[in-house]
Amino acid sequence: MVVNEPVISANENQSILCPVCGCSLAFQITKGRKSGKPSLMLKCPRDGRHFRGFICDRNYLQQILERIEQAQKPANQR
Repeated sequence: MVVNEPVISANENQSILCPVCGCSLAFQITKGRKSGKPSLMLKCPRDGRHFRGFICDRNYLQQILERIEQAQKPANQR
């Protein structure tokens, strides 16, 4: 996977924890090296070797990206 986006804050995400150390997992938008398809990577912020998981469902990713875009818009444009 090619990581090309900043990590999405996990402060709101207290329910998905690293199975190794118990830290809240961080989210990151990634693209496949060969396919170029987008995915959502969940990884341990303490040590990425503890856990890495990928969500590749296009419909779910579209919903997530729309939520991020809405959250980044200034209040007067919403």
